[in-house]
Amino acid sequence: MEIGPLIKLHRIKQNMTQEDLAAGIVSESYLSKIENQKTDASPEVIALLCERLGIQLNAENEDIIKEKAEEWYGMLYEVHNANERRQRFQELETLFKANNSDHEMLFEIQKIRFFLVEGRVQEAKDQIERLEPLQNTFEPIHLFYWYKFLGNYYHGEKEKLNQALSLYQQAEGFLDTVDITEDESADLYYIISILHSKLVNDLSAMEYANKALNIFRNSYKFVRCAQCHIILGIAYRRLHMLEQAIKQYNLAKHLGEITESNDVIQLTNHNLGYLHSRAGNTVEAIKYYTAAFELENVPLHYKLTTGTSLIREYLLNKDFEKACKYISLAEEVMKSNSIKTKLVDLEIKVFKYLLNKEFDQYENLMVNELIPYLIEQEDNVSIITYSNMIASYYEDIKKYKNAANYYKLASRTYENLLKI
Repeated sequence: MEIGPLIKLHRIKQNMTQEDLAAGIVSESYLSKIENQKTDASPEVIALLCERLGIQLNAENEDIIKEKAEEWYGMLYEVHNANERRQRFQELETLFKANNSDHEMLFEIQKIRFFLVEGRVQEAKDQIERLEPLQNTFEPIHLFYWYKFLGNYYHGEKEKLNQALSLYQQAEGFLDTVDITEDESADLYYIISILHSKLVNDLSAMEYANKALNIFRNSYKFVRCAQCHIILGIAYRRLHMLEQAIKQYNLAKHLGEITESNDVIQLTNHNLGYLHSRAGNTVEAIKYYTAAFELENVPLHYKLTTGTSLIREYLLNKDFEKACKYISLAEEVMKSNSIKTKLVDLEIKVFKYLLNKEFDQYENLMVNELIPYLIEQEDNVSIITYSNMIASYYEDIKKYKNAANYYKLASRTYENLLKI
């Protein structure tokens, strides 16, 4: 790594100003020229600056650093022991501090993904802010990962999905100029397909899912293939091509079973349940939702989402005993694992009021809390579901004006979904 960017990187990492670093060694303006590669400083000046920063200029361990860094990067993409991933991270921190390595900038950029994988979102944000002043020194490979991981960061914020998509597309623009594996390209295609799916750009979601699928299939990454089939299934279902959707889900489920990936099996069963629910086939919906809910060793927020869907189906089927059973099971999951989710909490309360025939509380919670919360979150699918639910209730008690208002809300939301 060139000495100017190296000095700038470590100064920023240590929250030092140019004034702090330059004091007694060089002027601030001269330090700025060194950092931005506009002058070549003497070895004596470089040594003094590096001494103040506490970094060494040893470059003897480059091959070891490259190997260890690439191993660690791989840990950020696959299920891995979190303690081992953190231990390797600390080892690399020590190695980079003791060596002037060409791989250090890429390591610093990969930290963004590391922090996101760890759920340390604020630290990811801090790392992005530290690296922003260094963008003018980035090589194409750095820019590829920079835009990709910025996309990962913004992908977590619903209101910034279009910004994330733009960043992913900028990363995609470097695919022909950087030396990365085919699987790395496929991973980018896959996350772009997810984003298009979230934005209900179904044809684009299918295009990118198929690009990723073709690569993952050739490298025998069966779990990744299954994930692509799920995206394709969702797109076909939205396009009302139900046979194609079921085919994609069944392919995903088969791959999940042969790789013993419970996450994939759970998601597939949930999506099959949702497909049959939307088609009005409650019995089949319950079968798949039950299989998804009862599967062990899956993320608990998946289980709870399936649980509330299953409860709704039992209510539609007027099987109140089973609805009560799964309300209790969902509450046990939340209590035993200290899971706090506002949506599930509101949904469970709505179901309990309805089952206990506490209709005033049911109406108040639906109208004043649940539906406004869904509108705030832009959860269009749930807005349609619960607007129809309260509209049907108003229709049953002959409050036709109220019923009409909520049917209109459901219809309007559905039309907006189609326009996206």
